[in-house]
Amino acid sequence: MFGAIKNRIPRDAGERSRGATRPIGTADIRSEPRELRVEALGLRKTYTGGAREIHALQGVDLHVAKGEFVGVLGPNGAGKTTLIECLEGIRRPDTGEVRILGADTSDAGKMKKIRGRMGIALQHSTLPPRLTVREILTLQVRLYASQVRVDRMIDLVGIGDKADQRIEHLSGGQQQRVAVAMALMGDPELMFLDEPTSQLDPHARLALWELLYTQRDRRDASVVITTHQMEEAQRICDRVVIIDHGRVIAEGRPKELLRQHFTSRRMNFMLPIAAALDLRALNARSEPAGNGMKRVSLQTERPGATLVELAQLYGDSMIDLSVEEPTLEELFVKLTGTALQGETA
Repeated sequence: MFGAIKNRIPRDAGERSRGATRPIGTADIRSEPRELRVEALGLRKTYTGGAREIHALQGVDLHVAKGEFVGVLGPNGAGKTTLIECLEGIRRPDTGEVRILGADTSDAGKMKKIRGRMGIALQHSTLPPRLTVREILTLQVRLYASQVRVDRMIDLVGIGDKADQRIEHLSGGQQQRVAVAMALMGDPELMFLDEPTSQLDPHARLALWELLYTQRDRRDASVVITTHQMEEAQRICDRVVIIDHGRVIAEGRPKELLRQHFTSRRMNFMLPIAAALDLRALNARSEPAGNGMKRVSLQTERPGATLVELAQLYGDSMIDLSVEEPTLEELFVKLTGTALQGETA
C-alpha cells in the first residue's frame, strides 16, 4: 500500500469543489477568473494509414484550472491518448493551440523551461529495467534539481521494501508506483496521469489519491487523468470530460452531469411473495428472492412521493428499501453506447 496517510477522499468531488466552471465551448477560456494551468483550443489531429484517415481529434477545447482535478474519459479509440499527448507537448496537433503553465507547446524553448514544473506518468512507462528504484528516483532528483527526498518518496508510494530492487524484478503495479513517484519527484504544479491506478488494489488507490490531494494542498497542483475506474472518477474529479470519436460529448462536474441527463431514480425493496403488486401501475418489476420474499425494483421521478405511496400500500411488510442514484458509468453508457473497459488507447 502507499504510505500510511489518513484517508480524506470525499464521496464526490463536488463536496470539495473550488468553484463553478463553465461548460466547454461557451466562452473564451482566457476569461476564466481562476488561473489556468492548461488551455487547449480547437485541437484537430488526423492520422493517415494507407487510404484511410482517422480523425483522432475534431475540434477539442479543454481547460484545467489551478488546483483542479480533471478526468478524461472515453471508449477505445475515442482520442484520449492523442489529446493527452497534445497537452503534454509530446505530439503536435494539426491545428489548434495548447498552452501549458502559460507556455505555448509549439515553442520548444519555453516548454524546456517549464518541464520541471510538470509531472507525467504514462500507463505503460518504459523504465530502465536494470536500474533500481532508488537509482531511478535519484536520477529524477538530479534532473529536476528537486528538494524532494528519495527515501521519503519511496515510502510515500509504498515500495520501501523494493527500493534496492531492479525494475525488471518488480510487478506491474509496483512499476506503476515507481512511475507515479517519478512524476512527483519534481514537486510539480501540473500532472498528467494515464491510468494511474489500473494495476493497484483498492487500498493503494485510496492512498494514491490522498497523496495527490496532499500535493494539491501544498502546491495548488492540477491533475489531468485518464481512468477506467468510473466510481473513482466520480469521487475524485472536480470535472470529467467525455470524448467519443474525437469530440467532447459531455463536460462538467459529475453531479451536475448526472442531474442533467437523469431525471428518475431506481427504488429497490423486498415484499412477501404473497403481497399484491400491480407491476404496470408502479412501473416495476419483481423477482423471487427466497425465504418467502420477492425483490421489487421500480423507476420514479418522485422518490419522496413514491415512498409515501409504498408505505401506505405495504406498511411494515416492505423491507430493505434503497434508492439508487445514477452513476457516471450509466451516463457513459448512455452517451457512448458502450461500457468503459480497460484498454491501452
